[in-house]
Amino acid sequence: MVESLLDDVPGLGEVRRRTLLRHFGSLRKLRQATVEEIAAVPGIGPRTAAVIKEAVAADPVDRKTTAP
Repeated sequence: MVESLLDDVPGLGEVRRRTLLRHFGSLRKLRQATVEEIAAVPGIGPRTAAVIKEAVAADPVDRKTTAP
């Protein structure tokens, strides 16, 4: 699940995905990170960090829904 979500991020290969997951420890923590915190990961620049943040924020897995 995590890999398929991050696979769609342009410019993010297997090594960078693993680096991100190792750095943050989980997808949940990656979602909670700011663009600046993501950009601070070695090999991840500000533009890529913004794209990553957008991709993980748009993923519906952790979103809570309320019943009408």
